[in-house]
Formats: sequence, structure tokens, C-alpha cells
Amino acid sequence: MKKLIINIIFIFLIKFSISQETIKIMSYNLLNFGNITSYCTEQNNNYITKTGYLRTIIENQQPDILAVCELKNSTQFPVYILGNALNVNGETRWARTDFTNIAGSPLVNCLFYDKNKFIIDTLIPAVTTSVRDINIYRLKHKNSGTYFHVVIAHLKAGSTDAISRGEMVTAFMNRLNQYHDKTNNFIIVGDFNVYSSAEPAFQNLINPTNNEIAFFDPINKIGAWNNNNTYKNYFTQSTHNTESNGCAASGGFDDRFDFILLSSSILNNTKKMKYINNSYWAVGQDGNRFNNNLISPDNTTLPSDVINALYNMSDHLPVVAEFQFENITNIESSSTNNQFYVIIQNPIKNQLNFNIKIDSPKQLTVSLYSIVGNKIIEKNIFAEQNFGYSFDINNLKSGIYILIFEGDGIFKSYKIMIEQ
Repeated sequence: MKKLIINIIFIFLIKFSISQETIKIMSYNLLNFGNITSYCTEQNNNYITKTGYLRTIIENQQPDILAVCELKNSTQFPVYILGNALNVNGETRWARTDFTNIAGSPLVNCLFYDKNKFIIDTLIPAVTTSVRDINIYRLKHKNSGTYFHVVIAHLKAGSTDAISRGEMVTAFMNRLNQYHDKTNNFIIVGDFNVYSSAEPAFQNLINPTNNEIAFFDPINKIGAWNNNNTYKNYFTQSTHNTESNGCAASGGFDDRFDFILLSSSILNNTKKMKYINNSYWAVGQDGNRFNNNLISPDNTTLPSDVINALYNMSDHLPVVAEFQFENITNIESSSTNNQFYVIIQNPIKNQLNFNIKIDSPKQLTVSLYSIVGNKIIEKNIFAEQNFGYSFDINNLKSGIYILIFEGDGIFKSYKIMIEQ
């Protein structure tokens, strides 16, 4: 009878215990945020005013990761964004990375992220170029234990600077080719300033010598984008036309400068992270803007205050895409003792640690099974309230396991993931 119950639990766990969590990544060129020039002044590029617009956009789109470029190279400005556009109205979930500036540029990149969902797992040195740093961040999704990388690149602007853009990407791809985890999940975002997919910079990304590290356009809109109305649904620059305020570029929407590109592992869902089809969007773009601005004709894709914020915040539109992780969740089987439960931190490494909540001390048998039902560990313990227990699992392979607790009136199971 006991073996039958265990078999039923395994069938139930395998079929129903994997949940999905969706997250959104936003990439945004903030247009000289905090950087005062002869044309972007305190009047037409006031960072306090722009922060209010950014707050409106973030509240509407609710990203979990915000990757930005064109941020002034001073800690003052990412700190101001964090406290006045992200962690507002009682929100506390946002954290930020420190920026780098080996290249000595007036403009830098920065990553903001939901610290309840992610941790920055490894500090990876920036790729330095003669123009700007390219930043690589390795993150861990807490609930699933999945690792992924976000790369922010702001390539050289200008219709005659294709060679410089190509050199910047070559420096990054050379670094990636030497990286120990190069076939893991990678997302590269930013303002690439490319006019066509034939440019060396873009070709270096999508057709590298080592195809293991190739990036892919999730919407598969490869071509000569500049001023080509075939791609009007994907243009990200410029939000302004002839009415430009002097800081924002004029000319209306005729370029796809801003991108989110993915490694094959994400596109094919081979490393526990997948792109959600049809989630890619240049926010506010409806395809009716070719060589015109964001607000004329009327734009009904979003509430009017959000459209107004996008128009005034930057001459670029942000780009968003959504991704899904497999979460390992605890599934409990039937028990006559409702006061018994176990606290386990997933995923697990080297040591299986857990705390037991129980109404009275009790003798229990703790068993660890493989996902196919083979018993690996069995131990008898005397369970006490709030007492911590630890098993050495250093010799076990990474994977999914089932932990079962048995005793008088108790039969509960938990699904765990071991990572070594």
C-alpha cells in the first residue's frame, strides 16, 4: 500500500508540479540623461522632469529588468532614477548595478533589476572599446535557479561609423568566444545604431565564425531597415519629427536602432529559459508613424499620459520582450496532521537543509528519491519544532528529486532541485 501511495505521488509531481514564471525585460536609450550639451540643455533635457516621464512608463509597462544606455557618467543619475522612477509609492523591489567607464565616455550603461526575483551572480569585467564599454551581467533567477546573461551595448552613432560599430561588436564577440559559459542563456540589448542587417556589427552578432555564440532576432525582421516602410512596425527612432525640441533627433520614425537579440538556448528553450512568442514590442509603436512622430496621428496603443511620457522622455522608444522560467515548487501530499510542514530552500547545493514545523515532537523517516522513484537516502530523525536538519548531498548529480516525510499521521512530499 505504501509503495502504491509513493508511486501515485511521483505521477502527480511529475505531471503538475512545474510552474512557469514570466518576466519582462526593457531596453531603453534615455537620451543624454543628466548629460548637458550645447543642444541638450537644462531646459529641453532636464533630468528631474524626465524622471517623472520614466516613472509613468515603468508603472505602465512593469518590467522586471530595465537596461539603459545614454546615462551621464555620474553615480548621481542612476541613484536618482532608482529612488524617483523605480522605488516609488512604497515600492522597494528595485536594485541597480554600478556602471563602468573604462573607455572614458560621457555616457554609460546601467542595469536595474527586481531584487526579489534576481541576484547578480557574477561580476564580469566590462568589454572596453575605443567608444564605450559593453557590459555583461550574469543573473540568477531565484525561483528556478536558472542563470542568464544580459549584455548592454551602445554602439557608435552615425551613418559613416559602421566600421567603428563593427569593431565594438568584434571586441565583445571575442570575449564571449573565450567565456567559460558561452553557450548558456545570453540576451544582448541596447542602441546598436545600425542601418541595415548587412552592417559588420550586426553580422558579427548573427553570423559569427563560431555559430555556438550566434544571436537571433526573435521577430526575424532582418533587412535594410533605414527609411524602409516595410519595417515601420519595428522602428524605434525618432519619436520627434520637424517639431523636435533641439535635444531629440528629428525626422520621425525611419530607423530600427534598438534591439533585444537572443542566444539559441533561449530561442529553443534548451537551458530552462524561453522567449514568449509575440511579446517583443517597440513600446508605443503601431506602424502608423513612418517618417512621422509618436503623437501624430493619434496614438491609441497606450493611455495618453504614457504616450506623452514616451514622446517627451527620449527620441527612442523602449523595446520589451518577455521570457519564461520553469519554477520548482513544493507540492505536498495528503497528511492527517495539518500542523506539520517543512521549510526548504530551492534550489539546493552540497547540503540539503530544512526546518520542520510540527505541533509536538515526533519520530519521522526522511527519504530522498530520484525523479524515477529510486530511493537514495533514508534517515530516521526525531522531529522537533523549529529544529534544523542537514544531509550531505555533495555526491548527487544535478536534477529533480522528491523528499518524503513519514510518521504517525504524517505523509508529505516535496519536490526539490539539486544543483552541483
